[in-house]
Amino acid sequence: MSDNVLVAMIGAASSGLVAVTALLLNYRGFASLDARMNLMQTDMKDLNKAMTAIEIDIALLKDKAGL
Repeated sequence: MSDNVLVAMIGAASSGLVAVTALLLNYRGFASLDARMNLMQTDMKDLNKAMTAIEIDIALLKDKAGL
C-alpha cells in the first residue's frame, strides 16, 4: 500500500469518525432537551392548577366583600 493511499484512508476514516461523534452528541443533546421539556410541561400544568385555585379564591373573596 502506498503512502498516498494510506493518507487518504486515514483522512476519510477521521472525517467519518468526526461525523459519527457529532451525530451522537447531537442525539444526546436532543434527548436532554426532551427531558427538560417534559419537566417544564409538568411544572406548567402545576402552575395552571395553582393559578386556577387562586382565581377561585379571589372570586370568593370579592363576593364576600361585595365587590
